[in-house]
Amino acid sequence: MADVESLRIAALLPHVDVFGGVRRYLELGNALAGRGHRFVLFHPQGNKPDWFDFRAETRPFSALGEESFDIGLCGEYSILPRFDQLSARARFFYFVLEGHKDERRVAGRKDLYFLGNSEGISRRLESKYGLKCHRAPGGINPAIFHPAAENPVRDSFNILCYGRITKRRKGVPFVIRAVEKLYRRYPHLRLVFFDTQVGLDRRDPRPLIKTRVPFDFHLNLPQERMSWLFGQADAFVSAEWRAGWSNTSAEAMACRVPVVCTPSGTRDFADDGVTALVAPWPVPFLLARRIERLMADGPLRARLAQAGYEKIGAFTWTALAERLESVFVSVLP
Repeated sequence: MADVESLRIAALLPHVDVFGGVRRYLELGNALAGRGHRFVLFHPQGNKPDWFDFRAETRPFSALGEESFDIGLCGEYSILPRFDQLSARARFFYFVLEGHKDERRVAGRKDLYFLGNSEGISRRLESKYGLKCHRAPGGINPAIFHPAAENPVRDSFNILCYGRITKRRKGVPFVIRAVEKLYRRYPHLRLVFFDTQVGLDRRDPRPLIKTRVPFDFHLNLPQERMSWLFGQADAFVSAEWRAGWSNTSAEAMACRVPVVCTPSGTRDFADDGVTALVAPWPVPFLLARRIERLMADGPLRARLAQAGYEKIGAFTWTALAERLESVFVSVLP
């Protein structure tokens, strides 16, 4: 951490369950603490997460008024009243999703600075509200998401898809319908889903998948099994909309898996025909055309997988921590 004084950074979360948005703060906390800053994560109970090796500090919301910080971070609308209790020289709201009902109200606040977790969401916010949105895209942990040690030989062509079917913006039904369009001509197709039961809705998602295409569903896999999971895929397909940063698409690239995706949450790393095949909208027939193209062209799969792997390597949590460090210093008196 050359020529930068140690900063006192506080972040607020509504919980520390297994969510991509939670991982963002945990990974950043570790990376910023590793660069010599003090990072304190506040959430209601104040305990450490049991699924992640978080090496910075955690404290309960009840301790919010006990000290002041240089930087405050929050990206969750529901806990903004708590965030307002935090004493910090500069407070940042971190936009990670498009189109929340409270987005306009927060964007109009003059007491906050703003971060966007992708180029796409940052451009949208600047265009729509005329605010300054600092870029903070990423990230990837290469210790967890990396190419599998072995590529298993299989008879099926496996398409991996995030399995959170209850979240409409994840677009899982669009992927299913795209694969169903191809299944009659390609009976060796197989879907592979994954998810973790978290939050208030802890229904088993497996019975919610209705398709004639054979599928596997990996539920509640530990973090150390994620590279194995992506290694089961011949392609990863995402049909997200209103995303900020597409965690799963980035993770697939880090595991050297070719990706079919939408532009939502992927503009920083998905270059159509270069690092991925990008469908302009989450429409089944557009996704199906790109999946079929990948199936028919082994050299294309290999080329996209390698180019995606190289591209996403620039988006580590360490790189994001360095970027944020510069942003924080630039706004402090």
